[in-house]
Amino acid sequence: MIVDIVIPARNEAPTVAAVVDACLGCRYARQVIVVDDGSVDGTADLALGAGAKVVHRDPWESGSKAHAMEAGVNASDAEAILFVDGDCLNLTAAHLDDICRPFVEGRAAMSLGTFDYGFWNWLVLRSPPTTGERIIPRWVFEAVPPEKLDGFTIEYVINGVIAERRLPVTARVMRGVTHRTKRDKFGRLEGTIETVRMFWNVISVPLRGIVRFRAYWYYLRCLTIEH
Repeated sequence: MIVDIVIPARNEAPTVAAVVDACLGCRYARQVIVVDDGSVDGTADLALGAGAKVVHRDPWESGSKAHAMEAGVNASDAEAILFVDGDCLNLTAAHLDDICRPFVEGRAAMSLGTFDYGFWNWLVLRSPPTTGERIIPRWVFEAVPPEKLDGFTIEYVINGVIAERRLPVTARVMRGVTHRTKRDKFGRLEGTIETVRMFWNVISVPLRGIVRFRAYWYYLRCLTIEH
């Protein structure tokens, strides 16, 4: 099975080169595609210099993670896509290999890696996954209706596609991996406002009927936690 890695990235200059380097080391990946989502900080040049294929979105159409992911998928003909966020810290190829393995071996239709939250990992692993580090078959992303390709809710919508079909999922903690928060990127005040806005958009997904509440129950029934 051919696997391509897609990294949606908007102003991720401090981390994108290291993330690309980790992705290039993933044993299951054919190529790494960075979608420059209207960056103004040199993200595209750094990604290209690190060895990634770069797809550009114009500034006037940028700002939607879901559409950046879509642009990456459209630039690939792979049967499976490993999505990776461009703001990861301490990510290695070994982490990505561990995420891919259950999928490639046929034990999971979606395999996830979560950030390392220490004591709270047990809860994070069993919560509806919002992590950007996940591998899925191409058809799963293409099954998302165009009207649901909306900003930061895309992970929840992908969860819904998987859960409604009762497909097996594996999840694991990426030990030592964290990310640059919105407070790191925008400052304390604006970053806090953006974080609250993002989580409200995510939490409101079932309230708006984008994903059914029962999908979480289906998800848990099909979840295997790996270590």
